[in-house]
Amino acid sequence: MTSPERDLVTEARALSFQVLNSSLLFAVVVGGLSFARTFIDALELEEWRIVGGAVVLYGGLIALLLGRKLPYRTRALGFLLLLYVVGVISFLTVGYLAAPALIFAGQSVLASVFFGRRTTLITVGVNVVTLLCVGAVLSSGLMVVEPRFYEPTVFMNWLRVTTIFAVFAGIAVIGVDVITNHLNQSLRDQAELIENLKGAMQLHEEAESKRRAAESRLRDAKKTVEEPRSLRRD
Repeated sequence: MTSPERDLVTEARALSFQVLNSSLLFAVVVGGLSFARTFIDALELEEWRIVGGAVVLYGGLIALLLGRKLPYRTRALGFLLLLYVVGVISFLTVGYLAAPALIFAGQSVLASVFFGRRTTLITVGVNVVTLLCVGAVLSSGLMVVEPRFYEPTVFMNWLRVTTIFAVFAGIAVIGVDVITNHLNQSLRDQAELIENLKGAMQLHEEAESKRRAAESRLRDAKKTVEEPRSLRRD
């Protein structure tokens, strides 16, 4: 028989594993549309950094999704590292626009789901330092941002950004949704357990009351039997 503590640890690991697989599946299926559109547009505009980033991200997502025999920690860290690399490439390519910021935000949320508070704080700290470093590089003129890939006057660019938002927001929502549903189910199970315990206690009290009443009747019956005997002796 396993201890409660071991059951809780196993359950938490299974929950994190479910979040990882669901996030990767969502990213591969839904992100495929964004990857195809981004890849084609980047080739036409000769934005080679975006081409490389798109290939690395989508290829890495497929590899992590199919590599279920790999240890959980390896896959989860690989997912976070993959998002970090692509986020850096995106920032260096388009600057501080919404799309790369969503990648870093989604990565921070997933770090919390996969590994807990300490890793999340490290991830957020690394992302903040990275943003400042990228800002220093771009503001110093060492690298130049070409914003044409996300020119706001082109509606197709809005479609691309919307798709990117849907993918990374969806990944974050999946993680939170899985955990929230699990917590709600745990609360329902606990409430049901409490109700069962209340019912059991009520039955126990009723049984105890009947037992006391039966003992009282038995004592009264003994007294009734013993009184005539004492009178005959007298």
